[in-house]
Amino acid sequence: STSKMFSVAVGLQAVFERLFPARRGEIATAVPVVGRNIVAGSKRHEPTKRIERPPHRLPPATWHHSLDLDAAGPLSRAQLADFKRDGFVFLPEFYSTEALQNVQQDVEKMIDNLAKRLHRAGKINDLYEDLDWTSRLLRMRQDFPGAPVVLIKGGVLPVALQGLFSDPRILDIASQLGVGPDIALNPAWNLRAKMPSHEETVVPWHQDNSYWEPRIWDEEVLTVWVALVDATVENGCMQMVKGGHLSGKTASHTIGTSTSTWYTEVSEEVIAAELMGSPNGVLDPKDKVTIPAKAGSILIFPGTTPHRSLNSVSSNIRWSADFRLHRKTAARPGKTALDWFYGLKESLLLRGDPAKDPGHTPDWGSWATVDRTELQDRAANKGGAPETFDPVVVGPWMDLWDLEEDVRGLPNQHIDTYLRSDPSTRDPQRYIDKGHW
Repeated sequence: STSKMFSVAVGLQAVFERLFPARRGEIATAVPVVGRNIVAGSKRHEPTKRIERPPHRLPPATWHHSLDLDAAGPLSRAQLADFKRDGFVFLPEFYSTEALQNVQQDVEKMIDNLAKRLHRAGKINDLYEDLDWTSRLLRMRQDFPGAPVVLIKGGVLPVALQGLFSDPRILDIASQLGVGPDIALNPAWNLRAKMPSHEETVVPWHQDNSYWEPRIWDEEVLTVWVALVDATVENGCMQMVKGGHLSGKTASHTIGTSTSTWYTEVSEEVIAAELMGSPNGVLDPKDKVTIPAKAGSILIFPGTTPHRSLNSVSSNIRWSADFRLHRKTAARPGKTALDWFYGLKESLLLRGDPAKDPGHTPDWGSWATVDRTELQDRAANKGGAPETFDPVVVGPWMDLWDLEEDVRGLPNQHIDTYLRSDPSTRDPQRYIDKGHW
């Protein structure tokens, strides 16, 4: 059963932590540990603010309280109850082996394309065409450390992932969970290649809301996380905070505190205090649910559920993808009816309102080929053509949170690049003036 699997996972994580013990202020070996509850490096010290933002004031989400447990659809009543109570539902081996093989073939083409470009530019020593998709990218990383980030930064959606994201069963589940009557795909989708000892692919505790404009924090935006290969404790499976969504609040995040990356992060202490109502600011270990997943399995959760991926001590890559579904138009609209991502790129309507547009067909051709990352770079005045192989990631979510010095004293090229952008493009006052803060 699912509960037994979770119990086993918690036990495995305990074994993992014994194998790689951490003392306050430092960690053993070179395993990258992120999240302010454990700090990688030498001695701990309080982070220094590079930019401090005003506190957010928008009301919490409440839609989850009225979730209909008797709604018709693929999920059972018990699964609906799990989602409502825990803030996530896990569906093992949801996608077929054939669908996963199609995705792998598309990713192999992406890796091959990148290898040829890097080799032509003198960044890697060989094309490594005799290696499989995992070994090949790992070998490319040895020659050019930025290769994995350049790969996952690509914003052009492969055909096989289009099929996964628009699977009618997924849309039926989204509808059953309250999204609709129309359903759109957010442009913020990701292909992830989690690697051993690679900070850029270790994601700290956060809520997905921390990446969205505050005007949609109280909207139902569902994340669907897909295991493209087996995800284990060793190779960095997902971990969720059970019940962390119930308050409907978006907690106080930061960027740069314990990682030299672009990721938002929230400490366990803040999760406990702001989301769980813990008077002592301690997150109950029983609320941290570790979820190993066989290839094809999916996790579905809202933007308010705190989660992270564990650190990998495997020699292989843990491949995954994630995408988001929501209704067509937000209560606080953006620049257009389908603007759910800072006006940079519209969402794609996958299913129309059955009463008004039952025969809607999504236009993948014009949408899937627009690179969201390139638009983010332009908005940040970063510029740069794809052939620069730029591993720096900047994004509009950096406008929302305190930016901090890494507690380990390490530089952060992502924040440095962001801070070199035009100050007028990163002033949160434009949100505050609209009441969207």
